[in-house]
Amino acid sequence: MPLIAGIDGKRLEIHDETGERRFVFEPPRQADELPEAVDTGPLDAEAVEVQSDENQDAFPSSDTPRSDDSETLSAFALCRVDAPMTACLLPAERLLQRPFSLPFEHPRFIDANTLAQELADQAGAEEEDWWLSWQAERAADGVRGLVFALPMDLKQELTAAAVSTSCPYIGPDIAVRLSACLVLQEGAGAHSAAVLDADADGLMLGVKVAGVWRGMRRLNCAAGRSMQSLAHEALASLKAMGFDAATMPLHGRLDTAWKQAFDALAGGMGGESAFDWQVVLADAESSLAGRLAANAMAFGRLGGDAPLNFRHGAWALQTDWSKRIGPWRRSAALLAGLVLLAIGHDAWQLQRLESREQATRAAIEQAFHRALPGVAMIDPMLQLRQAAGGGASGDAWKFIRELEAITQLGKQESNFKPQNIAYADGEVLLGGMVPDFAAANRIRDALASILGRKVDLLDTDLNDKQVRIRLRWSS
Repeated sequence: MPLIAGIDGKRLEIHDETGERRFVFEPPRQADELPEAVDTGPLDAEAVEVQSDENQDAFPSSDTPRSDDSETLSAFALCRVDAPMTACLLPAERLLQRPFSLPFEHPRFIDANTLAQELADQAGAEEEDWWLSWQAERAADGVRGLVFALPMDLKQELTAAAVSTSCPYIGPDIAVRLSACLVLQEGAGAHSAAVLDADADGLMLGVKVAGVWRGMRRLNCAAGRSMQSLAHEALASLKAMGFDAATMPLHGRLDTAWKQAFDALAGGMGGESAFDWQVVLADAESSLAGRLAANAMAFGRLGGDAPLNFRHGAWALQTDWSKRIGPWRRSAALLAGLVLLAIGHDAWQLQRLESREQATRAAIEQAFHRALPGVAMIDPMLQLRQAAGGGASGDAWKFIRELEAITQLGKQESNFKPQNIAYADGEVLLGGMVPDFAAANRIRDALASILGRKVDLLDTDLNDKQVRIRLRWSS
């Protein structure tokens, strides 16, 4: 049975994917009273609790992380469970979250350094203090997405904790919950919608527009705060994220009390008398599950395909392949020997062919420089045939001359990196990369000087910290 770990205040709980609690770890107040974890039986036994004498504090109702981080997550050090964890879900309140929009052509151009700079500009976050995970999609003006930042001290604590040693997924619980809600309504994830998911401890909400999350938030129940006030704050947050009650449905999971609280406020949203509800209502006879149990069940509904995994890059889970290939070790060794033998034979033949090619090329170059001294060598055989009076058309010879000019340009301007060249209808088009816009004008002028004719700079395009340019001139 897959096990899913989650943190709630100062307590670490481990549930299965049905939401049943298996283990609980909670440190005492005093460091010298740390208990040993107790296991009373197999995983289907009653929950094993390691608790202090005082009740845990609830999360605050705001999105601001609490100040006692060093104590709150110390339960990770206590967790000792032999069974591997499928996931470790972190509370959204402990993470930094920001939407972003960047003028890139494709999401693959986004990296952690770029997003770290965005966080520094938006939230004053230092790059070395955070470990990032993000989702992004193409938009009309570039790419849009949502980034979550994990505090580096928490990442280090998780790395050292036994609970995460073989855990393939570590991510924000709110992303798992809201994504699982969209799974309940087939095809809902491709449309624009608001998402609500309630549990016994509070409410998770978010807005997704054209496949891109615009924001997510957690609101916790607290003493002195009514469900009506939380629903009002939730609607204000959804509207700030881009929710439009007139055009967007509301997906997710609620109980009757939460739905009634939202319906009571529906008249204040754009003049609408009711929302376009597409939510799953909990059974009236059963109460909502607790936050951590609801998180575990949501992860189970996703089937392991959870978004925004912090375990990537240098922190990706390392697979011990030696245990998997143990029964096939002898066969693998024999196969590796045959492969090495074949590679050695091919390498020997390749070396012989390369030696012959180098000797032939040296002979051609020597003959070319004797026959055409002072001429740049582009295509020696074609140039020699042209010099001899045959074998190449006038256009081919003109193209050779253009290549000679480009070769000379490369010697003068080492920062210019040619990428493509085309010759058609008496015009030459040259594309390449330069470090900045000033270099683009310098390259154009230098080429015009070499050719002795006008060179047009057609366009420039900033791409991955370099400038792509296109040049055109008449042959």
